[in-house]
Amino acid sequence: MTGLAELVAEVLSALRSAPAGLDLVPFRQRALLTAQAAWDEGAPLRAPPLVNVAGLALAGGAQLVAHQVRPAAAQHVAATDLHSLPDSPPAILRRPWLLEVRRPSAGERLFGSTFALGGYTVEGVTYLVGLTASGAANVAPWRPQWTGGDLAEGTRQAHSPLIEDVGEHQSWARDAARFAVVYALLCEAEGSPLRVDEARKRDAVGLLPVRNVYLDGALGGGTTTLPAPAPTGSRVAEERQVRGHLKRQRHGPGLTLSKWIYVSGYSAWRWVTPGGES
Repeated sequence: MTGLAELVAEVLSALRSAPAGLDLVPFRQRALLTAQAAWDEGAPLRAPPLVNVAGLALAGGAQLVAHQVRPAAAQHVAATDLHSLPDSPPAILRRPWLLEVRRPSAGERLFGSTFALGGYTVEGVTYLVGLTASGAANVAPWRPQWTGGDLAEGTRQAHSPLIEDVGEHQSWARDAARFAVVYALLCEAEGSPLRVDEARKRDAVGLLPVRNVYLDGALGGGTTTLPAPAPTGSRVAEERQVRGHLKRQRHGPGLTLSKWIYVSGYSAWRWVTPGGES
């Protein structure tokens, strides 16, 4: 399978011999011209996704880094709860970004059948670019408002003759946006079990540097079990499992600052009346 980092590297290589004045062309036209210069009719993907791959390379340039996510780390991202968008974009998502697994041909995936995912922003719209195990590519516009709202905010997809199933495409956009946000927050959250290491220069994909992403600790963060409290009156304690999750915590003078922390899974007890409500 051709990886997203490999495709971006081909664009960066083609840009080294780009004609003078290309940087003066409007961005969308420049992405089209760059895609045409980088690939011929034998390209492994359809033209529209390739234009967006070129857009990712153009927007990222020398600052773009490929994060190679190990299977356990990807599974941990999927298992981490986050119920709303943060009120500002995480650091990684403030610039073009690229995530992919190392061995898609061995069955490694980020989520679902998607093994590579990238994003870049033009005129306030983030374009999500994903490669799937079937050899297809998905491109979806994403308009997050970063107001603390629902994670699916901004992922609604318009009908297009290029999209066979809008519902399926919208579901992919929602899953892709969620994976990107949770991954980005885990990279900066206090207590996160994700570890991002600089790779060796010889591991670079063409002109694209690489970082390796591992999971330190148990998948899902483990679960802490607390002893059950003694019954009181007619009520008994019922155990509930709380998954590992991301939480924003206030701190600093007057609690004016905030940071993201990762909370490992744990058992919680709540009082219930047998056969009744809690």
